[in-house]
Amino acid sequence: MRAAADVRAAAAAGLALGQAIGLALIALALPACGDAAPRLAGDRGAQAPAGPRIVRRVEPADLIPADLDLVVRVDVARMRAGLGQAAADALARRALDEAPDALLESALPRADVVWLGLRLADLEEGDRVVVLEGRMAGLAPDPDRWEAAPSSQGGVSVFDRRGSVGARADAARIVALGDRAVALVSAVEVSSVARVLRDGPDARRGDPAAEGLVSLDLRARRLPPRLERRFPSISALVAGVERVRAVASLHDEGVRVDAEIVGVDAAGAGRALRFLEVLRDNLEETRHAELVEALSIEQVERAVRLRWLIPAPLVLSLLSSRSPG
Repeated sequence: MRAAADVRAAAAAGLALGQAIGLALIALALPACGDAAPRLAGDRGAQAPAGPRIVRRVEPADLIPADLDLVVRVDVARMRAGLGQAAADALARRALDEAPDALLESALPRADVVWLGLRLADLEEGDRVVVLEGRMAGLAPDPDRWEAAPSSQGGVSVFDRRGSVGARADAARIVALGDRAVALVSAVEVSSVARVLRDGPDARRGDPAAEGLVSLDLRARRLPPRLERRFPSISALVAGVERVRAVASLHDEGVRVDAEIVGVDAAGAGRALRFLEVLRDNLEETRHAELVEALSIEQVERAVRLRWLIPAPLVLSLLSSRSPG
């Protein structure tokens, strides 16, 4: 039987890895969302004008529209439970030290789950929707930066940034679902989020599994023409993939990643399989060989299934290093 100390080390390592991944994503997603969090429903400044209102419970993940093809779910409550509040906060500061933001400082400690929706082909432009679900009561936006906007949805408050938005990735709108959740919406996604609030969630939106520490759902699309011309091999690989789903979960031995890549057909899945096998074979010949010792890949019809156990000592080593390597 594994010693208790080893089990605790594996647990802390696995949770720390998930925390680092999740919080780093959140830090990248919210570089300039303003320095105050939103005032929730019930505040007089957030009241909708008189007239007909829609009364429908809006779930936090429903705010992510289908045009954002990559959705990541981070279970920060589970991470805190395993790491402890102090350790989780310290790891959060480490992930955010290059992009300090008062909104993150106030909203993240209250969040139980965070969703991040991105458009994979336009990561540099930064179109995104970030949703934080948890105990959001008592937060208030800075009236010098945000102004209340009309909302036809009962229990939903909307705030728009005053003046022009700087970078394309900056938050242009805040949507508060009562005291349950807060969404930060970049400028390009404002109309899409307004549509799903009015009409209901998109049927083909990203829907990561509510499992593990971190999960993701990618609905693959072809690369932009300029990238297809530059990278024809990668373009052919991407064109053959329909969907990718993955979950990173904690186990006694470390962190296990379970992923499924669904091809548009068996040939597309075969290209994805060969690509992953080449990556694995190349890593086996480097100093990173330990990473692939517990990596298995198999194809079943048009699905490629990947299972990868990252040992706890290796996770601890990766987390303790602050170097780019």
